[in-house]
Amino acid sequence: MRERARVIARPLSSDILPMGPGPAGPAPDNGRITESGTFTVAGLYGPTRLRVNLPDDWTVESIQLDGRDVIDEAIEARSGETLANLQVFITSKINVVAGAVTDATGAATSDGSVLIFADDARKWMDDSRFVRSARPDQQGTFQIKGLPPGDYLAVALEYVEDGSWNDPEYLESIRRYAQRVKLGDSGSQTLALKLVSPQ
Repeated sequence: MRERARVIARPLSSDILPMGPGPAGPAPDNGRITESGTFTVAGLYGPTRLRVNLPDDWTVESIQLDGRDVIDEAIEARSGETLANLQVFITSKINVVAGAVTDATGAATSDGSVLIFADDARKWMDDSRFVRSARPDQQGTFQIKGLPPGDYLAVALEYVEDGSWNDPEYLESIRRYAQRVKLGDSGSQTLALKLVSPQ
C-alpha cells in the first residue's frame, strides 16, 4: 500500500503553484511515503491544505500538527521553516455508498453523474473531502468510497459541468433535488436515485 500512497500539498490560491527544487516543479519523490513511514513535502508556499492519495480501501482519519487536527485546515510554513511534527493517520474502516440510477421510466441508466455532498454548507470548500462525484456504469450502478462520517445529500444529475461541485452556489442550487444520507464511522449504504435535470 505504501507504494501507492502520496501526500499532496494543494495551495488554497489558484494563483500559487507548488514549488520545487528544479525548474520543472517538485521532485518526482515529493510526498512519497518511505519504508520507515516518513514523508517530505517540499516547496510549500502560501496557505496550503494537505491531501493524501491512497488506495480506494483506505482513507485519512486525521492529520495532526503539534497535537492539532489540521485535516481540513490550511497550514502555512514561514520562509525557511520546517514543519517536522506532522503525522498522518489512516484507516481501512471506510464508508461505502453504492446504488443505482434510473431514468424517468424507471429503467437503469448510465447517463449523468452522481454527486454526494455534505449537508453542512461550511464543508463545501474547494477540494473538500465531503464532496464526491461518480459516474454510473453500463448497468446504472455506482460506488463511492471513503467519505467521512456525517450527514450528506445525494443526487443523480443529467448533466454536471466538470468541477462545478467545488462551487458552493451550485451545490446550494441542487440541494432541493437531493436525498438525505447519514454515514457513520464505517459501513455500507445503498441508494436508489432517480435522474433529475434541475431547471
